[in-house]
Amino acid sequence: MAEELVEREGKWFDASGRRVWRAGTLVYDRRGLVRLFFRLYLGQFTFWMEHIAIPTLFPLLLAGMGFNAAEIGSLWSIFPLGALVLFPVIGTVSDRLRTRWGRRRPFTFFMAPVWFLGLVLLPFCRNYWEAFAAMVLIGFAGAGSNVLNGFYNDIVPPELMGRFVGGMRFLGSVGGLIVQLGAMRLFESHPVAVFIGLACIGTVGEVLMALMLKEGGYPPPPPKKAVMHEVAEFLREGFANRYIIFLWLTLGVTALGGPVMGLYFNLFFTDPGHGLGLSPTQLGYVLAVGTAIGMVLFLPSGWVIDRFGPKKLWGLCGFAVGLLQVLMFFVARDFWSLTALYILFAAFNSVLTAALLPVMYCFIPQDKFGQLNGSNQIVGRLLQILGANACSGIIVLSGGDYRFAFLFGGAAYLLTPLFLKMMLDQPYPYGNPRTSMNPNGNAALPAKP
Repeated sequence: MAEELVEREGKWFDASGRRVWRAGTLVYDRRGLVRLFFRLYLGQFTFWMEHIAIPTLFPLLLAGMGFNAAEIGSLWSIFPLGALVLFPVIGTVSDRLRTRWGRRRPFTFFMAPVWFLGLVLLPFCRNYWEAFAAMVLIGFAGAGSNVLNGFYNDIVPPELMGRFVGGMRFLGSVGGLIVQLGAMRLFESHPVAVFIGLACIGTVGEVLMALMLKEGGYPPPPPKKAVMHEVAEFLREGFANRYIIFLWLTLGVTALGGPVMGLYFNLFFTDPGHGLGLSPTQLGYVLAVGTAIGMVLFLPSGWVIDRFGPKKLWGLCGFAVGLLQVLMFFVARDFWSLTALYILFAAFNSVLTAALLPVMYCFIPQDKFGQLNGSNQIVGRLLQILGANACSGIIVLSGGDYRFAFLFGGAAYLLTPLFLKMMLDQPYPYGNPRTSMNPNGNAALPAKP
């Protein structure tokens, strides 16, 4: 069917003149798009509900088990190690894999049970090293789940990607809202049951999504080369030019500064000795307000990204998120001052979140996405490990004052527009294959006769 399509003014039409949408060899009419988005969103609702809940509940669960801030930070830093060590291999293999199940889905079928096992074991760990082993399983499986980003890039039409990601984040926020208003309340009395229940829901939803979807055809993979040649090519294409280095730093500020709001905000909110000493239920209400703001902004953000591109939004919102974290250090002294700043943070961070995958699809070539995203994961995970441990060290040096972590996270995010500008000043080094999305959006696509 793809051979019978006609492109006019950046849009595709079939032989009868009906509007269709393409993603590689996959072709969708309007009904096919509805089925595609429904199946993706069904899985992503449960997947993101789990992935929003786990970082929120993880520090509270471990604090309740008797772990201190330094131990919690070091255990959380194990999570990125799976992606750091394994995803460069998994991403490269997924670019070249050809099976009847596609090139990305087999990794979901294999990694999801390992992810589930690690999450189920974690609440029953009796000491640091048992928790360490559970986090190794979680980190290993998390490396495989990163293949999903390449999966979306392969099956979603690029001109609809912003709206797809916006809708995905919206449904994830609905799941997060359920967690924050319902599960957080239950977590106070039944922490283990809530943690395991969320792990079950997320794993089942992700596997069902992969079963219901299909990938299209791909061109033959490049010829196999000697291992050392493959390693040299991976290093050369992933690290040896200024364009890619500044791109990784542009994306990496979220990894470096992310642990602050993902871990230590929650501890600052609830710790009675070195924080505000408020309850997990109150924390759930505040997080729910932020989630609701994201729900309002995700869908229009997706439309804006498709229309005008994610480039400027990324720089602007990254800077705003950093500035608001710095203000939290100086201004947040009680429930209301912290909540007011968090509402603004949630607004800008929601737009930043909606723009993340589109930024990657705009600047990473599609047929090398898994390989180059492996390089991105190495840089990002190293920065995440650095961020988690640096924050815990800053807190320890300050006598346990969680507010000092806000300065660290804010400084990281403030660098976003600088790194973006430095990346855009470099020539694109990869020729063909090109990227799947235009960084300036569909409005910038040239009209074709």
